[in-house]
Amino acid sequence: MPNISMEMAILTSIILGLILAFFNIGGIFALVLVGFVAVYLTPDEEANYKVGALATALLCLLYFVVCLFTPPVLPYQLPNAVVIGVGYAFDGIFTLIMGLIVSLIIYSLMGAIGGYFADKLFKSQDKPKNPKISKAPKRIIKRKSKPQRRTLYRK
Repeated sequence: MPNISMEMAILTSIILGLILAFFNIGGIFALVLVGFVAVYLTPDEEANYKVGALATALLCLLYFVVCLFTPPVLPYQLPNAVVIGVGYAFDGIFTLIMGLIVSLIIYSLMGAIGGYFADKLFKSQDKPKNPKISKAPKRIIKRKSKPQRRTLYRK
């Protein structure tokens, strides 16, 4: 697996997701691919399915912000605001927030699935994920050696 930082791996996978969306290749395949690439590019020590979930969640937030400021296609004649009422605006805000929450959950799950596949396929499974490193140095007991006899040979 390539060893670039986790932040650059996430950014690279988000750019890949935007390229796939530009060419209209999207859906679940693109989300799983974004999570897969994010985990594949991350070093072994930091790579797990959560990296893929984070990458797709950030992609979801990016899509949400872009779509929030993109105007919808409006009908030729709009209804009167007095007829609709103030409650209609609150319903729209509730729908907006619930849409964000549900899309974050779905995107994160799809990215986590892709990250899980990358973790199981390309990560070496023989070494432990988080080896415990002792902060305290090991105690070494020095034993006194027996005094050696000095022998003097006289000729």
